[in-house]
Amino acid sequence: MTQFTASEGSMEINPRSPVPKHQQLREILLELIATELEPDSPIQSERELGERYGLSRMTVRQAVNQLVADGKLYRVRGRGTFVAQPKMDLQIRLASFTEDMNRRGMVPASRTLAFERIEASPALARQLELQPGDGVIRLVRLRYADSIPMAVERCHIPEHRVPGILALGSPKSLYQLLAEHYGLPLTWGEQVIEAGNPDPDEAALLEVPATGVVLQMTRRSYSDDVLVEYAYSAYRADRYQLWVPLERPAQPIVNPRAAAANPIEAPR
Repeated sequence: MTQFTASEGSMEINPRSPVPKHQQLREILLELIATELEPDSPIQSERELGERYGLSRMTVRQAVNQLVADGKLYRVRGRGTFVAQPKMDLQIRLASFTEDMNRRGMVPASRTLAFERIEASPALARQLELQPGDGVIRLVRLRYADSIPMAVERCHIPEHRVPGILALGSPKSLYQLLAEHYGLPLTWGEQVIEAGNPDPDEAALLEVPATGVVLQMTRRSYSDDVLVEYAYSAYRADRYQLWVPLERPAQPIVNPRAAAANPIEAPR
């Protein structure tokens, strides 16, 4: 078992501290993860941690369980507890997967699973503001970063917005094709993010347990006031975390479509 190499006395449990002991141990382990332990390396057993820091097994287990729940550690049955791979920030930006990975200095890649015309179901028609049975172009891709499967992405575009797109073949960059070939640069969007379990196909493609957790993202993207895309993506929650920059807006944020549909009259 890998032993910690932190300097003696540099990280100890303070029995007089008002901070609970399991929280103190959690902070010690976080520091070791950040400075000394490599991803996928084992940590000491609960017994060894208890002996090292003078804690009960229950206290140690509480700290380790928190770090597992936070995605900092993971368990392998019969082998022990290991340091998890660091998560990448998932910034809330209207950008393609390719642009996002290039920005991070990672090598993006995709495998097209479907590129076809389908008829809109009632639910899909509502999302795309179509009638049930209208034509929709469906593009399903498995997204990779540095050869690691990261997301399953399902994009839907009203067929009448992109005539002849299937004849062009599966695009390397859908957003670039929409902007350059169809004059539909995406200018804004709305996105909902939830945690959920992957379906069996997603679990197999993403190489995660069926009981694991993914970030489920649904997005509608617009070119000015034209609805162009409805997308559903499942991202690996063990490799992504959300990073949202916040600032106080100089003026209220207004949905341009809602503003156009409900103009506000100036007071008389």
